Amino acid sequence: MTIDGYFLGIDIGGTKMLAALVDAQGRVIIKDQQPTLAAEGEHGVISRLIHMIESLLSSVPNLRARSILSLGIATAGILDMDTGTIVLSTNLGWKNVALGPILERKFGFPVRLINDASAAALGEWIVGAGKGTEDCLYVTVSTGIGGGVISGGHLLLGASNNAAEIGHISIDRKGPTCKCGNKGCVEMYASGNSIARIAAEDIISGKLLTAPLAEMAGHDPNKVTAKLVAEAASSGDPYAISLLKEAGEALGTAMVTFIHLFNPEIIIFGGGVSLSGDVLFEPMWNTIRKLGIEDMVKDVKMARSSLGVDAGAVGAALLWKYENQAVTI
Repeated sequence: MTIDGYFLGIDIGGTKMLAALVDAQGRVIIKDQQPTLAAEGEHGVISRLIHMIESLLSSVPNLRARSILSLGIATAGILDMDTGTIVLSTNLGWKNVALGPILERKFGFPVRLINDASAAALGEWIVGAGKGTEDCLYVTVSTGIGGGVISGGHLLLGASNNAAEIGHISIDRKGPTCKCGNKGCVEMYASGNSIARIAAEDIISGKLLTAPLAEMAGHDPNKVTAKLVAEAASSGDPYAISLLKEAGEALGTAMVTFIHLFNPEIIIFGGGVSLSGDVLFEPMWNTIRKLGIEDMVKDVKMARSSLGVDAGAVGAALLWKYENQAVTI
């Protein structure tokens, strides 16, 4: 099937929206990023989203509206892909927002919704680090932890389009209670929010009076972020190194389950926390090798996202192409 046209993809996060115009080969022609400003409510966000799309399209010379074959929207939350409705998004504070129909009426081309981690998995598989494989896992380690699965050359979405919630794999049934209601979810140990929370609690308790991390934060727990922890670790702070080691071990424990379930060729990591590097990934892989079935883990490759922050928008853009079986790997 030959495709002659362009695809729009938008990744809507809690803090920013990234829009990309993509050609049939998955190359980004032009992109734009704007703050989400979710506190303004759905009408303000959607109005700004429409303006961003209009601005993006008008900036490309000689681009005709009929050249746009589809618009894909990637976002976190519970989605109804059949109706194009965001059923629940805690990041945006939305309930039952029919975003797909709103944008279809405005622009006249098909609009599809997809979970943001699944979109990133699709983008990496079609044109990124997973290209050429048939069994590929994508894991984002950022504010939270999410995942996407390509198995046998197919994107796995699940009955309600919420498959691969790796962040809510429990690694300790007696662990802390997660917002999802489960106990000991890996997101409680290895996500950016949790890494920052643990360090902030240790500053409050007085455990880190002389630690470089505490000094870098001015002894203010509210200034601690996962990025700051990673910076402290890279400068040799023993506490920060230990904290990221524990996060890596927790992530590795969850990854063993992920690998045992889907038997991937490659695992692709994205998200800000994944930029912490070997201090996080070395203990993760040591844990995988220690706990995993040897024949299932020994040949698994690991890669960093080659699309970076564009992965979700590119995957969302190419969703229509994938669904219409115009994808070759």
